[in-house]
Amino acid sequence: MDVLYRTLLAVVEHQTLSAAARVLHTTQPTVTRQLQQLERQLGAPLFDRAGKRMTLTGAGERVYAFACELQALEVRLREELREFADPSAGLIRIGAGLSPTLYRLPSILAQYAGQHPRVRFQVITGSSKLTMERLQARTVDAAIVTTPPAASDDLWMTPLWCDALVVVAPAGHPLIGRACMLTDLAQQPMVVMHPDSGLRQLVHDTFARMGVADPVLPLMETDSLEAMSRFVQAGMGLAIVPWPAVADDVHAGRLCTVELTDVDLGARTVTLVVRQQTTMPQAVQAFVTWLAAQSEAPHCDLR
Repeated sequence: MDVLYRTLLAVVEHQTLSAAARVLHTTQPTVTRQLQQLERQLGAPLFDRAGKRMTLTGAGERVYAFACELQALEVRLREELREFADPSAGLIRIGAGLSPTLYRLPSILAQYAGQHPRVRFQVITGSSKLTMERLQARTVDAAIVTTPPAASDDLWMTPLWCDALVVVAPAGHPLIGRACMLTDLAQQPMVVMHPDSGLRQLVHDTFARMGVADPVLPLMETDSLEAMSRFVQAGMGLAIVPWPAVADDVHAGRLCTVELTDVDLGARTVTLVVRQQTTMPQAVQAFVTWLAAQSEAPHCDLR
């Protein structure tokens, strides 16, 4: 904080120049010169002087209020800087896709928060593309994406979770309990993600690898795994989805899985991404290190 404003605060709070000088560990003439310098800079008298007592003028009251705000801001800044260097406290800003946010992060963040009660989280959802843009713009500290970016010297990435893909159908569907092949699936109405999604590309690649055309009846397109589950439950078609997104519905009997005998649908990998060339708050660095250590990615079949 500017020394002139600090002197002003001391004079107002202690009412005399001599008392302010003692608090500031300086001399009374120095305090007088600093007040005069501030008045010259601002172009207005700040005090009415009556003997030893100092009374603020109207302009002085405005300047005093401003100096109080500066002091409060400085205190806040110092607290935030101390927090920046404390791995057990601070704000962690996470950008994540909607499905990791819904199906993975609640238990993960609850576990970490239980171990670090002074850590705060901010989770901002969006597509993988939008989340990576936010990471590059530094509006989030870490990105959790289902479609990772190309390898770059500017980014550090590690796989976190490998979510097995499953086929789901509404209860009572004729394919349930049968030995099905991918060609059987291709003849069914399907609920699919929007064309730009990583999941849609994974499904397309699987069909192409097996020499089977994409499903001929994409009855419904959406951008939400939760919506896909609801549409399938309503009988609008089958869907290929990550297991965590439908596990509760399958266990509750609202959906059933369809087993394919000729192909392994594989899994969708959820990846943690952070900026490589940056100084992260210690709380963020500690969380990233901890989260990477929780990786389940080598174990793809999580059912």
